[in-house]
Amino acid sequence: MPKIVDADDRRELVADAVFQVISDRGMTQASLRNVAKAAGLALGSVRHYFDNQAELMEFAFRVNSERIHLRALEKLEALEGEQLPADRGELLEKCALVLEELLPLDESRRADAVVHMEFMLDARTNADLGEAAQDDYRATGAVVGRVLLQLMESPLAAGSLVPIDEAERLIGLLDGLSLRMVLQPAWAAPAQGRGTLRRHLNSLLTA
Repeated sequence: MPKIVDADDRRELVADAVFQVISDRGMTQASLRNVAKAAGLALGSVRHYFDNQAELMEFAFRVNSERIHLRALEKLEALEGEQLPADRGELLEKCALVLEELLPLDESRRADAVVHMEFMLDARTNADLGEAAQDDYRATGAVVGRVLLQLMESPLAAGSLVPIDEAERLIGLLDGLSLRMVLQPAWAAPAQGRGTLRRHLNSLLTA
């Protein structure tokens, strides 16, 4: 009896191979042939699931983005589902733990961040990735906005906060921390990133 292959599982397998090639050799080496080799598949098998290179890369970008944001959403939904902490330290910690999922604080998250940066840079000049990049930015904005809402609904929140301004500041901070931790790990250790994030969140609360 022929083996039944789940198409979604196979597409995810190919996406993982894309990530491996990008992480090891860079975006320019993520050809269908190199990806097929990394996945342990024949080139024809990859072409069975993806019509062309552009379709494969957009799919892989969306998988990468989804994995990053789903981690944060799981913790965010848990935070939103419970009573808002009245203790300053507890509130800061729970909000920080959500946002930490967007930072390369361990090997798994670092690997995702490296691939994510490669896709975002390529999307600057690659129109095929433009829509996926915009969706990724919206997903980050949604997570950041919902975390800020938790902080701003607290009686501890500073009274002069402008939501859209604070969201842009926080996204800029997260992007900067991610970039430094990926490109300059000797100078930007995870402990430093965690501390910087918490100090910023603390600045949004009353003195």
